[in-house]
Amino acid sequence: MRFYLVLLVSLNLCIAQFNIPLPFGNIVLNKNEKGDLEIGGGQSLNLFGWGGSRDFKLTSGNGTFKIDKTDKVLVNGTTFGGDGSFGIDEKRGIDVGQNVTIGNQTLIGGPGKESNFLEGLINLFKPQH
Repeated sequence: MRFYLVLLVSLNLCIAQFNIPLPFGNIVLNKNEKGDLEIGGGQSLNLFGWGGSRDFKLTSGNGTFKIDKTDKVLVNGTTFGGDGSFGIDEKRGIDVGQNVTIGNQTLIGGPGKESNFLEGLINLFKPQH
């Protein structure tokens, strides 16, 4: 536990920004326009319309903490998957979100958006005329 605390403090004090390219992905460390530390990474593969992608981003700063995650699969050129976030912000409080992508439609969910999410899900499976 002490290791992670030292790592988090040292990363917050770090002023360098860098992008480490990896096979089929990358790792990113930088500061955004508000001065918050952003640590992220991603992986993706697309072989003739088949593959997938994963991304994550951790944002930490003065009164801010947020985790964003995306997992999607590419099937015959069509995207399926989801992304979500959990954050604590000094102005907005607790922020939780979840989106589901099926083809060219994105269903937006999260607290207070349950009816819109379910309505979009029902409309997705209705036969189209």
